[in-house]
Amino acid sequence: MKHLFLLLSLFAISVVMAQDNQATISGTITFKENPVPFASVFAKGGTLGTSADIDGKFTLNVPSGAIAIVVQSQGFRSQTKQITIEAKSTVEINFSLVEDMLGLEEVVVSATRNRIIKKEAPVIVNVLSPKLFTATQSISLADGLNYTSGVRVETNCQNCGFTQVRLNGLEGQYTQILVNSRPVFSALNGVYGLEQIPVSIIERVEVVRSGGSALFGSNAIAGTINVITKEPINDSWEISSNFGIIDGKTLDRNVN
Repeated sequence: MKHLFLLLSLFAISVVMAQDNQATISGTITFKENPVPFASVFAKGGTLGTSADIDGKFTLNVPSGAIAIVVQSQGFRSQTKQITIEAKSTVEINFSLVEDMLGLEEVVVSATRNRIIKKEAPVIVNVLSPKLFTATQSISLADGLNYTSGVRVETNCQNCGFTQVRLNGLEGQYTQILVNSRPVFSALNGVYGLEQIPVSIIERVEVVRSGGSALFGSNAIAGTINVITKEPINDSWEISSNFGIIDGKTLDRNVN
C-alpha cells in the first residue's frame, strides 16, 4: 500500500510539473489577407500539432523554451517560425503563406502512406488539382486523368462505352485505385466507375506511376491513383454544364 501511495504521489507531482511547464501559441493563417482554413500546425521534431479552423485560427499548447512552429497547407509553401516562449504564457504568431506555384511544397500521402512533402518523396507523385479540371473542362475523373503524363484513359467497348485507365501501358486491372488512401480491392476498379466520379467532389488526385504492391496491395503493379475527396464543410449543391461542337456539326452538351 505504501508503494502504491508513493507511485500515485510521484505521478501527481509529474502531472503538476508538466502543466506548469506548458505555454500556449495562438494565431491566424492567411493568404493575401484571406484566411487559410484547416492548415496543419505542428512543432518541428515532435508529436504536438493541431489544425486551423475554417477562419484560419489555431491554438497549440507546447512546452516552454525554444521551439520551431511549422505550418503546412495544400497549394502553399510550408513556413517555419522559431520562437522562445516562457512557461504559463500565451504568444500570438500569425502566418502569411505564399502560394506554391511549382507544387514542390505540396504534402502528398501516396508515396509512403504518410504525409510527406512532395520534393522529399522517394517516388514521383503527380498531383491533379481542381484548377486543372476547370482549365480542361473535365467533368469526371476519367476526363481529368488524360492530362497526366504516363496515364491514358481509353474506351474499350463501343457498345457499353466503358473506359479503362492505363498506367505505363498496362491494363486497368494492374492499377490500384484508392479513395482517400483506402484501397478499392477489385480487379475491375480501373475499368468501371471512373467516369461516374464527378470532379466537383475531388480535392486532388495523386498519381504514382510505379509499383506499390507492398503498400497498397497486389493490384498496384503499374501504379496507384489516389482520389482525395473534399471535406464536407457544410451542405451545398453545384450544377455545371459544358457545351461543345464536334467537327463543326455535332452538338455535345453535358450537365453535371
